[in-house]
Amino acid sequence: MEFRADVDNLVGASNWSKWKRQVELLLRHHDVHELISGDRVCPVLAEDATPEVTVLYEKSRKSFMKDDSLAQLVLVGSMDDANVELTVTCDSTKSIWEKLLSVHEQNSGQRLDRLMEHFFRSEKDGDDDVVTHIAKLQKNFSELNDELKRVAKTTLPELLLMSRTMSTLPSEFFEFKSVWESIPIEERSVNKLTERLRLIEMRLPSKPDSTALIATKKKASKWWKENALLVENQATLQKTAGRRTGNRRLRVMLSSALWKVSQKKNNG
Repeated sequence: MEFRADVDNLVGASNWSKWKRQVELLLRHHDVHELISGDRVCPVLAEDATPEVTVLYEKSRKSFMKDDSLAQLVLVGSMDDANVELTVTCDSTKSIWEKLLSVHEQNSGQRLDRLMEHFFRSEKDGDDDVVTHIAKLQKNFSELNDELKRVAKTTLPELLLMSRTMSTLPSEFFEFKSVWESIPIEERSVNKLTERLRLIEMRLPSKPDSTALIATKKKASKWWKENALLVENQATLQKTAGRRTGNRRLRVMLSSALWKVSQKKNNG
């Protein structure tokens, strides 16, 4: 069965990140992703090449040109008219890609700073459920780690994503925070956190209106007292010292990653 992928046309900064990911996946599907990175280049024939080597060269060059044309079609076929015009003088996949990066991608330092600020300042939208909220944080976290890996050859631990998720939860989840912090670090995961928060959200009272806020808070507190055992068996909770050790370990990992970034900037 023929494979088809619908990629939205590149318009500009508004959909650059999404478009870039979709196109890179499509290029990998066609096994031509190395053309945009420059890891695969057009073969060059040596001046003293033998007839046999020349035959192999022509075959290799023909294969390269075919793949490069396919990759260019993928790129140009998923742009709006303005971006097509922007790259009209480019004669290879790599030159098209570099032109797009120069226009739509911020330099490494600016992009890294923006991604960090966005991740650490983001808050839960009141209209989002917890699954949607965590998905947004995961996307931001993934983009941040991709840039950290490219710039400083390091990444942030998933524990930081879980910690950031907990810090953005509304007051209805306050009592769950102490439950989650008591779980051993090695047993925590984003999927487990998402599952438990989703179950809690399903059992919480409906969102209050302004006239019933105080009453709802009392109901929520009562609900927690009655349902705490459904969230986590208190017998398995760890001592406070264990929680402090885990939090200290997380701070050390974050400090190490940020130190590597600063060293990279100072050396660059």
